[in-house]
Amino acid sequence: MIEGLLWASLGTLGFGLVFNANKNKWFYILISGFLNYLAYALTYKLSNNIFLSSFVCAAITYLYSVIMARVSKCPSVIYVLTGLIPSVPGSYLFYTMQNVVLGNTDSALLYANITAQVILGIASGIALFSVFFNLFKQIKSRRI
Repeated sequence: MIEGLLWASLGTLGFGLVFNANKNKWFYILISGFLNYLAYALTYKLSNNIFLSSFVCAAITYLYSVIMARVSKCPSVIYVLTGLIPSVPGSYLFYTMQNVVLGNTDSALLYANITAQVILGIASGIALFSVFFNLFKQIKSRRI
């Protein structure tokens, strides 16, 4: 798991470099990948549910990005996009397409199902917490 945390963090940092993030944001970007993979690994170990694991890691990455956007005074997109890189189901999508090309329908459907669960988990985690955060901001602004 420690090796996975290291590679997820470095991969996230690599995408931070590709997206031309400022040098003073690199550490925060590294932490977003670390938290993403940590949340995914712990949730998957406890639940053995790939959808729930993807949901939790996306939600934690989104919350971290919103907090860091306020702290570092930059858009949260920098932290969300780079932080979600470890969650992208690249290998599952590759195996899906490989089995489609080879004509292994059962294996292709299995990997397609896993790919869909990961994608829906990520999208649900971001969408749900984005809605909650925006509602919280609206309620907070009406009180002041």
